[in-house]
Amino acid sequence: MLFFINKLAFSSFRVFFFSLLLVSSFHVFDSVSGTFREASTRQKEPNALLKWKASLDNQSQSSLSSWDGNGHCNWTGIICDKSRRVNQLNLSNFGLKGVGNLSRLTYLDLSSNNLPGYIPFEIGKLRSISELHLERNILTGSIPPSIGNLTDLSFLHLQKNMLNGSIPQQIGMLKSLYKLALSDNNLLNTLSGFIPSSIGNLTNLIELFLHCNKLQGSIPWELGKLLSLDELRLFGNSLSGFIPAEMNNLTSLKAFEVSENFLIGHLPQQKSLKTS
Repeated sequence: MLFFINKLAFSSFRVFFFSLLLVSSFHVFDSVSGTFREASTRQKEPNALLKWKASLDNQSQSSLSSWDGNGHCNWTGIICDKSRRVNQLNLSNFGLKGVGNLSRLTYLDLSSNNLPGYIPFEIGKLRSISELHLERNILTGSIPPSIGNLTDLSFLHLQKNMLNGSIPQQIGMLKSLYKLALSDNNLLNTLSGFIPSSIGNLTNLIELFLHCNKLQGSIPWELGKLLSLDELRLFGNSLSGFIPAEMNNLTSLKAFEVSENFLIGHLPQQKSLKTS
């Protein structure tokens, strides 16, 4: 019975993302067919959301009781833009037990639910999204390389799940990122492998949280290129070798945590760390 529930919840999560991506494909034709197509697309957005709601268990559906009939811009967790297209979806802390095609979606928050399953490759089609919050769920599997397509992303929160595998090099394509949080994925599974050197391309990063995983190897010197970095937390991994001298370039750094690793040698002169 437990397997059936988990399978149902996983199916719901897939239905949700495929529904989002389906609506996005309709938007491609808006400029061709004009106002009629725009109106049609606006209707397909609530239809896709209602289809996803119907795939949830009864308790989860009752949490979304406002999702009924017309007026989807007034539904719980939904924010529309001026043209009444869904712009933001925030369902954090709803206790959903299952859960890209909203083409104008810029904000997606499904944090603090019990979402199982894996992050689908198709998430890379949500190209307008600027904030993605999937933290505090029970997601498994690896981070799909297609995440690199989300070049407008400013906040990526995947911490406190059960993700495994390595961090894809494509993460370095997210040059608009201000915060990257992949920490605490060490419950049943764990993020492992090396810290990708491509993270050094994320020069707008202010916070980088990779702690409490099983990351190995040395701290890449490329992290010294993150001159806007305010917090860097790498503790609780299996990192080894020396802390690169390039870390002294991080003159905005206020928090630098590297304990509970296998680092050797002397700390470089951390002139970058501000003291009160």
